[in-house]
Amino acid sequence: MKPKQIKKLLVDEIQKLADNPQDYCTNPGSDFLRKRKLPMNKILAGIIGMGSGSLTNELLDLFGASADTPTSSAFVQQRKKIKPEAFKKIFDGFSSKLIDNFNEDMPILAVDGSDVQIPTNPDDLNSFHSGKDGRKSYNLLHINALYNINYSIYHDVIIQKSKEKNEHNALQEMVDRSEIPKALVIADTRDS
Repeated sequence: MKPKQIKKLLVDEIQKLADNPQDYCTNPGSDFLRKRKLPMNKILAGIIGMGSGSLTNELLDLFGASADTPTSSAFVQQRKKIKPEAFKKIFDGFSSKLIDNFNEDMPILAVDGSDVQIPTNPDDLNSFHSGKDGRKSYNLLHINALYNINYSIYHDVIIQKSKEKNEHNALQEMVDRSEIPKALVIADTRDS
């Protein structure tokens, strides 16, 4: 597939979800009903496409430095209306459409885990780590990803709180829910 075709698949998945937002909003009866500068599809595309810039710079890029660029605060308020399940739905739909275009008898998949630091929240005991030796406290999530080496895409991902991480269980869950009939899976053998 060409990059334009891949981008169209992603945009189509985002739009499909945004056309029926009720299952993916925190307040289905009121969220994303009125026309705004930041409709659901724009928020979703913005979050998925974000780089490493500040939120203000990312918004300027998203809106082409237009005078209509919303404030960071407006973006955050709209973002809070979207349930995390929305991103999983987009990921699953996008990945399955890509996989449908593959022609391979035995895909080579790699699975591994990685920690990601998130904003500090001492109330989330399963991801919170108190600082030691003068270091600040922090929260960690553990991301377990199933990656297709030949096509450079992710087939599945499981996110766990760092103190609950179990890479073996995550791999088993991803294999159990996969629709790939057979594959060669590469994984490390260290204990979680």
